[in-house]
Amino acid sequence: KFIYFKSYPFTAFSGELGVKLKEGDKQIPEGIYKVEYLNPNSSYHLSIKINYPNEFDRVKAKEENRKNLGGDIFIHGKSSTVGCIPIGDKAIEELFYIVSKTNKKNIKVIISPYDMRIKKINLKNSTINWYDNLLKNIKTQISFF
Repeated sequence: KFIYFKSYPFTAFSGELGVKLKEGDKQIPEGIYKVEYLNPNSSYHLSIKINYPNEFDRVKAKEENRKNLGGDIFIHGKSSTVGCIPIGDKAIEELFYIVSKTNKKNIKVIISPYDMRIKKINLKNSTINWYDNLLKNIKTQISFF
């Protein structure tokens, strides 16, 4: 059973709303991810690596013949980023500690373009035919919390 613990607001953004499609696009991934490992020696104070690209990302890239999806996406401290998830130093210290004391295989990281529990924003992307399905999946996962 999953238990909602806490949401951490981003302290900076890069790119714009929408999925990450390739390395260097400065986009923050959107989707359901898992924790891969903790990095106590990050240049962004502390960081937690997520498993981008996940299976969903790889399948969609293969269907569209996209290569070089990028990687090395971290939740980290500080207030700047180029495609990662900055949450500030105090928040990353708290989250880093919690993850270090938990079985990381049981941690689900939901990266959503907005809090779908609170409001509805009509996001459309005419160039990505599967974007609506991704948003529905994120909404379903968030609704458990």
